[in-house]
Amino acid sequence: MRNSARYEYRKVGSARRIRTALQDVLLFAICLFGVIPGHELVAQSKPATATTSPLCSRENALEMIKQQVDLTTTFNDSIRRIGVLIRAADLLWPYEHDKARAVFTEALDLAKEKEKENEQKGSRSLLLRLQIPDQRYVVIRAVARKDPAWAKELTQQMLKSANATEGSSTRSSFENLLTAARLLESATKMLATDINSAFDLARASLNYPASSGLTRFLYRLAEVNQQAADQFYLQALGVYSDKPMREFLYLQAYPFAGRETLNTPVFSFYEVPSNFVTNQSVQRRFVQILLRRGQQAVEAPIDEGDTYRNSNGNLLPGKVHLLMGLTLLEPQVRTALPDLLPALTEAREKILVSLPVETQKLLVQPGREISTAPNHTFEEEVESALKLPDVDEREELIATAVLGSKKESLADVIQAIEKISDTSLRTHLLEWLYFHRARAALEDKQFEEAERLTSRVEGLDERAYLHTEIARALLRTSATQTHAQAVLDEAITEAKKAGVTIFAARTLLTTSNLYAKIDLSRAISVLADAVNCINRIEAPDFFSNDQTLEKTPERKGRGGRYQGEYEIRFYMPGLDPESAFREMAKIDFDTSLSQSSALTDKFQRAMSTLALADVCLVQAQQQSKEKPRKSTKP
Repeated sequence: MRNSARYEYRKVGSARRIRTALQDVLLFAICLFGVIPGHELVAQSKPATATTSPLCSRENALEMIKQQVDLTTTFNDSIRRIGVLIRAADLLWPYEHDKARAVFTEALDLAKEKEKENEQKGSRSLLLRLQIPDQRYVVIRAVARKDPAWAKELTQQMLKSANATEGSSTRSSFENLLTAARLLESATKMLATDINSAFDLARASLNYPASSGLTRFLYRLAEVNQQAADQFYLQALGVYSDKPMREFLYLQAYPFAGRETLNTPVFSFYEVPSNFVTNQSVQRRFVQILLRRGQQAVEAPIDEGDTYRNSNGNLLPGKVHLLMGLTLLEPQVRTALPDLLPALTEAREKILVSLPVETQKLLVQPGREISTAPNHTFEEEVESALKLPDVDEREELIATAVLGSKKESLADVIQAIEKISDTSLRTHLLEWLYFHRARAALEDKQFEEAERLTSRVEGLDERAYLHTEIARALLRTSATQTHAQAVLDEAITEAKKAGVTIFAARTLLTTSNLYAKIDLSRAISVLADAVNCINRIEAPDFFSNDQTLEKTPERKGRGGRYQGEYEIRFYMPGLDPESAFREMAKIDFDTSLSQSSALTDKFQRAMSTLALADVCLVQAQQQSKEKPRKSTKP
C-alpha cells in the first residue's frame, strides 16, 4: 500500500511540476489539467466555421492523453477509471503502441480486482452484477478493436480461470448464466468492428446456459449476414436441443422473427432487423425438435427440476411450458409448415390431457388461457377488458392494450385510457401516448402535428427532447430555420425548468451542438448552461439508463393485489459531454478547451479532454496528408 501511495504521489507530483513549468501558457495548462481558477467565458459572435488553433497539435494531444492517464490515480471509482484508461489507450495505440498496451493492461488489472470484489460480496450482489457490465469484458472488447489475437488470448485466460473456480451448485449455476450473458453481450457489441472475434465469443457462450442474449446476438448478426446467423442458430439448436425447457425455449423466437419471448424464465423483447427473412428450413428444424420432445414428454416424465415461473408469475413444470410452446407456434406452423400441423395438434392434445386437473384449470383462467386464435384487435381487447367485473384486473388489461397500440386511432386510444379510474396510471399512459405519437409524426415529417402532440406531453424532460428533435428536422431546410431556432429555444427553456437531471443536461448539450450550425455565440452560451447543469449532478452518468427515462406506476391485479410495476419507457437519445465537446472542438477548439475545464466531475472532464485530444490527432493527420510534397526539380 505504501509503495502504491508513493507511486500515486509521484504521478500527481509530476503533473504539478509540468503545470508549473507551463504556467506562462495558460491555455496549454488547461489542456493538461482542465483547471482555470476564476475563469469566466465571454461568448463572442463568430461564424459557425471550423478554425485551427495553434494549441491543437499532435504533440500537445499526446501529452494531454498521458496526463489524463496519470490523473486517473486520483479517481475513487474504479469503473470510471477503467473507462478513461480504455479511451486513452485507444487513442495512444497508433502513436505509442507500448504505452497503449501498458494502459490496457492497467485497465484489465483494475477490472479483475473489481470483479473479484463483486464475487466476494456474495448473493446480495447477484442482481447488481447482472445490471453492471463485467469490466473485464469491457476492456477485452476495447483490446479486440486494436489487437484481436491478444483479445482472444485474454478471453481464453479469463474463461479458463472462471471454469477452475469452485463453489456451491447454486452459485455455479448463476455464474454460468452470468458468463453466457456477458459473452453474448460482448459478441453483439463487437459485430460492427470485428466479426471474427464476435463469433469466437458467441461460440464460447454455447458452453453455458441459453438466454435471451442469444436471440439478440442472432438478430444483430442477421443485420450483417443472415446466412451466417441462420447457420449459427442451427449450431446453437444442436447444442440446446436436449437441454431443459428453461433453456431450449429461448430458441423459439428467432426462426419465426419473434419480437418477444413470453414462455421463458425472463420475459424479453427483441428488435427484429427490417431486412430479416424467415428461413423455412430453420423453422422446420426447430419444430421437428419440439415435436420430438413433445412425444418424449408423453412417453416418459420430464425432469422435475425443469420448472420456472412464466410471465404471469406462475411456477409451472417443463411439460406445461412445452405445451405452451407448441400452442403459441400453431398459427405459424399452420401458415408456413402445414404438413407438420397434424403432428403438432396431436402432441398438444396428448400433453394437455396428461396434466393434472388443477393445472388444466389454471391454464384456462381468464387472462391466462392458452389461445391459438389470431391476435385480437385493440377494440376487441378493450371490449373484452370492460366485461371483467374486477376493476383492477379490468384496468390492467386496458393498460396492456394501450401500451401495445401502434396504428390505432388516437381518439380511440385516448377514449380507452379515460376508462381507467387510477389517476396516476391514466396520466402516465396519456403521456406515453402523446410522446410516441409525436415521434411517429416527426418520422413522417408531419412537423405541425408533432408540435401539437408535444404540447400535450406533461413531462418537461420529454417535451424538451421532442422539441430538440423537431428543431433538428426543421434545420435541414433553409426555409424553416427561423422556426427551428424558436423551437430550439423552447427546448432550452424546458430543459432548464426540468431541473438538475441527466436528460436536461443531454438536451442542453444537443441543442448547443445544433445551434453551432447557425449561431456559434448562442451555442457557446448553451454549452456553458449544460456544464452548469452537469456540475450540479452528483457523479453524472450518461449511459447507465440506456438514454431511456423510465416511469413505473404500480401494477395491480385481481382484487387490487400488487403485481409489480408497469415499465413505461421514453427513449431520448442525445449527446454526452464527450461527444458534445468533440463536435464543438471541430469548430472552436480554444473555447471548447476552456469550457471543458469548468466540468467539476473528474471522469467527465477527463473524457472531454480526451475528446479534444482526439480532434487534434485527427486534424494533425489530415494536415500531414494535405502538405504538398517538395519539388525535386532544380
